[in-house]
Amino acid sequence: MAFRTFRDPEGREWQAWDVVPSRDAEVGTRSQTYLPPEMAEGWLCFEAADQKRRLSPCPPGWDARDDAGIHALCRDAQPVAPRRRATSLG
Repeated sequence: MAFRTFRDPEGREWQAWDVVPSRDAEVGTRSQTYLPPEMAEGWLCFEAADQKRRLSPCPPGWDARDDAGIHALCRDAQPVAPRRRATSLG
């Protein structure tokens, strides 16, 4: 897994990393049916303090791009809704 940190033109700091699903973990498990077909080969994840995005498929050589190139990929990535936090009942 490659990992990069970059700043967009507005100065927001982002982290980017590639996600590759494990074939062993997928066979016969719920995760095998959970992943949409377009994400089966992996994706590129972008995360900033206030948002998260995913780009699929993961572009080859993404980690060798300069900040402007990584930011262009980030702009093309799909926003991901934040996960809801579980609340305690008590």
